Amino acid sequence: MIRKYDKKSIKTNKISVEFSDLNLTNYAGLVPVAEFLFKKLDFFKALKIHLFLPLRNNFTFHNYQIFSTIIFGYLCSYRRIVHFEELSKDRVIQKILGLRKYVDENTIGRRLKQFTFKNSHQLTEVTHFLQRKVHRSAQIFPSQRQIVDIDSSVKGVYGSQEGAAIGYNDKKKGQKSYHPILAFLKSTKECLHSWYRPGNTYTGNGAAEFIKECFERLPGKDYSYLFRADSGFFDDKLLSTVEEYGASYLVKVKLKNLRSLLTKQTWFSIPGLNGIEYCEFFYQCHGWKSPRKFVGLRILKEILREDRLFEEYIYDNHCFVVNFEEAPIEIYQLYRDRAECENWIEAVKQQIGAGFTNVDHFWANDTLWQLGVLAYNITIWMRYLTCSEGDPRVGKSWRQEPNTFRNWFIHTAGKLVCHAGQYLLKLPKYHPYRKDWWSIYEKVLCLQI
Repeated sequence: MIRKYDKKSIKTNKISVEFSDLNLTNYAGLVPVAEFLFKKLDFFKALKIHLFLPLRNNFTFHNYQIFSTIIFGYLCSYRRIVHFEELSKDRVIQKILGLRKYVDENTIGRRLKQFTFKNSHQLTEVTHFLQRKVHRSAQIFPSQRQIVDIDSSVKGVYGSQEGAAIGYNDKKKGQKSYHPILAFLKSTKECLHSWYRPGNTYTGNGAAEFIKECFERLPGKDYSYLFRADSGFFDDKLLSTVEEYGASYLVKVKLKNLRSLLTKQTWFSIPGLNGIEYCEFFYQCHGWKSPRKFVGLRILKEILREDRLFEEYIYDNHCFVVNFEEAPIEIYQLYRDRAECENWIEAVKQQIGAGFTNVDHFWANDTLWQLGVLAYNITIWMRYLTCSEGDPRVGKSWRQEPNTFRNWFIHTAGKLVCHAGQYLLKLPKYHPYRKDWWSIYEKVLCLQI
């Protein structure tokens, strides 16, 4: 039996529309972010001390206004310069940054193209200034070994941008790209340091110098550090640099004769783990001044019996160079844990959008990359410093990816009102994450950095 459609039985409310309200925003979450960046980390001071970018006498926007607009744009998931312009049209954003009018895309592009290698290095010092303030306030325990993960990533482009070149690209072979290198501090999840490099740069090129700069950005000398990296960083200069600083390393081995080298070793079984064997030996590669410790692990994959006089054992071989004492199986597990670093890289690139905004000037692209990485760090630092084990709501936000955090914290509707010379940001009364949002905001206001 088919029921007749009764239009009167459908109850809906008619809603009229008019453009009449003032100072509305979709980005209320940027207010506590601005409080954290400007008043707690003192972003203005960092730029004034370290970045010397000349401005004309008739300039309209300060450097902090331009760069903050870009950082806020990345936090709001924008990836194009024209999107940053649209964000600057938001009345609340203009109040936060002290803008008299919106920042057009040509102004942003011109300011970025003023950057040189020297200015790019100065911008890294700005980030270092902010890092020091965070590390002084962060609860990083000296008793725990601090792990630094080093990795590189490919960021493809679809134009002929300066510095983009054809190199290793496992997803789109032959595509021009950039090849940044990044270092992450595991305890805080922050991107400790990064370099933006042309696409035809080999993974380990300049890694030793990169490690030296990483040491300058570490929380302090009272900690023991372990540097982890894949086989692309198996290099004598890198290992020697880590040794000079008295730190430990765990690097996967890359040698042409590795299989034959492992075959010659004496293998031992691990009690309680069937099919897994290990070996330890010292080996001096060509060009090394002295031998280093190698740890091998082989995991039984299958046993071939058909059409053979003797059984043939097929293994998955793993080999690492290390300079610390640990059980081989623990070393293997410790290396496998660095897979989390891949998630952090994807968060920087895909969720924040670093590397997506490109112009035809290499150092401008380098600057955009650094500001994207800084945007990632700001959300990480803010949540880390406001995270408390006794507060499950804030602790939950600390474990969230940038996209998840952005959706409920940054993209919050609000209305800015002014009464008796005081500004008030009104948020939805029935915000589903009201307690979580307010908990982080209160903790940001109470931070002493």
